[in-house]
Amino acid sequence: MRHILSVVLILIASQSIAENRLAGISSPYLQQHADNPVDWYPWGPEALEKARAEDKLIFVSVGYSSCHWCHVMEEESFENQEIADYLNQHFVSIKIDRERRPDLDEQFILVTSTLTGSSGWPNSVFMTPAGDPFHAGTYFPPDHFLNLLGEITDIWQNENVALRLEAAGIAGKLRNYLDQKAVLGTVTSARINAAATAMLGDIDVFNGGFGTSPKFPNENVLLFLLDQAERSGDVTLLEAVTLTLDGMIKGGIHDHLGGGFHRYATDPEWNIPHFEKMLYNQALIGRVLLRGYSATGRADYARAATRVFDYVLRDMTDPGGGFYAAEDADSLDAAGARVEGAFYVWSPQEIHKILGGGDGGGADVVIDAFNVVEDGVFEGENILHLAELPGKVDIADEDLERLRLARLDRPAPIKDKKVILAWNAEMIATLAEASKVLQRPDYGVAAVRAARFLTTQMWLEAGLKRIWYLGEPDIEAQLTDYAAFGRALLALDDYLGPGDWLAQADLLAVKMIRLFGDPQKAMRMNVQAAGLGPFRPLDDNEVASGNAQALELLTGLDRRQARTSEAATDLAAALAVGAVKSPGQRAATLVALELLRNGLTGAMRVSDGGAARVFARVDRTAGRIELEVALRDGWHINAHEPLEDYLIGMEMAVNDVAVGKGIYPTPEVRRLGFSAQPLSLYKGGFVLSAPIDMADAPMVISLTLQACNDKVCLPPDEMLFRVW
Repeated sequence: MRHILSVVLILIASQSIAENRLAGISSPYLQQHADNPVDWYPWGPEALEKARAEDKLIFVSVGYSSCHWCHVMEEESFENQEIADYLNQHFVSIKIDRERRPDLDEQFILVTSTLTGSSGWPNSVFMTPAGDPFHAGTYFPPDHFLNLLGEITDIWQNENVALRLEAAGIAGKLRNYLDQKAVLGTVTSARINAAATAMLGDIDVFNGGFGTSPKFPNENVLLFLLDQAERSGDVTLLEAVTLTLDGMIKGGIHDHLGGGFHRYATDPEWNIPHFEKMLYNQALIGRVLLRGYSATGRADYARAATRVFDYVLRDMTDPGGGFYAAEDADSLDAAGARVEGAFYVWSPQEIHKILGGGDGGGADVVIDAFNVVEDGVFEGENILHLAELPGKVDIADEDLERLRLARLDRPAPIKDKKVILAWNAEMIATLAEASKVLQRPDYGVAAVRAARFLTTQMWLEAGLKRIWYLGEPDIEAQLTDYAAFGRALLALDDYLGPGDWLAQADLLAVKMIRLFGDPQKAMRMNVQAAGLGPFRPLDDNEVASGNAQALELLTGLDRRQARTSEAATDLAAALAVGAVKSPGQRAATLVALELLRNGLTGAMRVSDGGAARVFARVDRTAGRIELEVALRDGWHINAHEPLEDYLIGMEMAVNDVAVGKGIYPTPEVRRLGFSAQPLSLYKGGFVLSAPIDMADAPMVISLTLQACNDKVCLPPDEMLFRVW
C-alpha cells in the first residue's frame, strides 16, 4: 500500500511541477503550456542553474499566445509523451513568451537568423549549459524534432569539447553585435534621403510592399518614406507608400468585415493572411493610413483607418481602458477542430444564406466583389479580398455589417487580454492623432482613458511595469516601454491640448536615462543584462527599436521645452552612422534623426519651444487649406505686421507667394516685459485659410512665426506643409 501511495505522490508531484512552474505567471502563452508533459521552466536563475549543475543542454522555445505554428508545435511535440520524456531526460527546457520578454526574444531571433538565415515563431534554440547557442530553427515536425533531439544529444555526449568551443565562438560574435560599440558621427539629410530612395528598389511594383512572400506591412519603413517624401518633395516615395496601402486595403490581410489588419500575408498579393491580429499592427498601420490620408486626401484611407480604430475600441479594449494584445490565428471550425482562419473564411452558400438574393442582389454583389468561388484557394474556402479599391466597388456597408454580425455566431478566436505597455502606447499615440485628423473626439477620449489606465495601473512608485494581466501589473518595463509611453504622452499634448502630459513625459525620460543610459553608447534594453548579455536594441521589429523611440522622445521634449540636451545629441551621434548603413532595419532611427535636425512632418507641427501648435487641414474639393494655430497659455505670436523692425511677423505663403493680409486675425497691441514699446500680437487660437489650386499640386505652404511671452521671444520658426 505504501508503494502504491508513493507512486501516486510522485505522479502528483511531477504533474504539479509541469503545471505550476508556468501556470502562475501572468502570460496566457506560458499558461497554455502549463499542463504539457514537458518539464518547462520559465526563463530565470532556477533553470540556468539546473543546467549548469547537471551539465545538461538547454532547449529554449520562444512564442506567443496568438501564434498558429506555436499551437501546432505544442500539439504535435510538446504534448507528445515520447518527445516530452526525451526532453525531460536530456535537456532543461525553457519556455519564453516573446511579448513579456522582448529583450530575450530579440536576442534569440538574432541567434536563429544568424545560424539559419531566417527566423520566426516558434523559435527553437539549443544552448550549452553555459548559455552558448549552437543550433536553432523555428517549427519542427514531430518526427524531425525527435530525430534532431537524438542527434544533438549524441553530439553532446561524443563531441562535447568541440561543441562547447563552437558554441562559445558563436556566442562571442553574437554578444559583440548585441553590445556593439557605437561609431560616433553624424549623417547628412542628403544621405538619409538617398537611403530612402534606395529602398524603392525592393518595392513590389505590382502589389506594393517589400519582397514577395511572406509579406509584412513594414510600417516603420512606410512611415520613414512618408517622412522623407514630405521633406524632399519626392513623389516617388509617396507613391511607394500609397501602392502598398492600396494592396493591403484590397487584400485578405485586411479584415473587410470587422476592420483591422492581420499580421502578415503569405502571398505577394496580400490575399492570404496569417490570421492573428496584433494590437501593434492596428496602431502602426492605422498611423500610416492617417498620414497617407493627410497627404493625399484619399477617402478610402480614412475609411480603412476608421474601421481599424472602431475594431480596436469595440473588440480589443479592456473595461478599464487599456487595449488587449492580440486575437488568435486559430478558432474552431464547424467540426469542432481548431483551424487557422476558421473564423474568417466564407463559401458562396453562407453569403447567400445571410444576404439572400441570387438574382443580382446583395449576395451576388458581395460574392463578385470579394472573389468568392465554390472551391476557394484556402482549404476550399474563401478569404475575402477585392480586385478593386473599396471606393470603386458598390458594396453596401449594411451588407458588410450583416456578415460581420453573422460571423459572431462562429466560435471566436481566443483573445489575449494582456495589456502590454509599449503596444498600448503606440495605440494611444495613433488614436490621439486620429481624433484630430478624422475629427473624431471619441478617439481622443479613448486615448486619454487608456493613458490614465496605464498611469494608474502600470506606473508604480518603483517604475513602470510592462504587463498588466487579470488585474495585476507584472514584470519590469524595458527601454521600449518607457520611450513608447513617453512618446504617447507627447502625442496627447500635441493633438488634444496641454495638460499634465508633458510633465509626465519628462519624468519618464529622466528615469529612462537613469535606468538604460550609457554615455556615448546606445541605450540598453533592460537594467539587468539577460540572455546572452548586455543588449542595445537598434533594429526595428514589430515596433520601432527602443533606441529610435528614446531618441524621438528626448528630441520631442527638447523641442517642446526650448532646450538642447546632451542626452538627445549624444544618443543621435551613437545611432546615426549605423542607421544610415542599415536603413531597412533602422528606419525609425532615421525619422528620429531628421526630427532632431529639422523638426516634425505631417499635419501637426509644434514650434521650437512648444509655444505654438499648428494643424493643417486641406479641403481638396473646395480648394482651400486651413492652418489651425493654438498657443499655450502665456505665449503670443508676432502679428503679420509687427510694430518693431527686429521682430519677425507671421507670414503664410503658397508656393513662395505671400497670401493677402485679409487672412490674418485682428492683432492685439500690448506691452511686454522685454520691450518699452507696444507690440502687435496674436494670442489664443485662430485659423488661417487660403485658396490652393489643386491642378498645381504638389504645392508647398509655408508658415513663418515667432512666439514670445512676457520676458522673451523665441527664435522664428518656418513650417512647410506639402499638398500633393
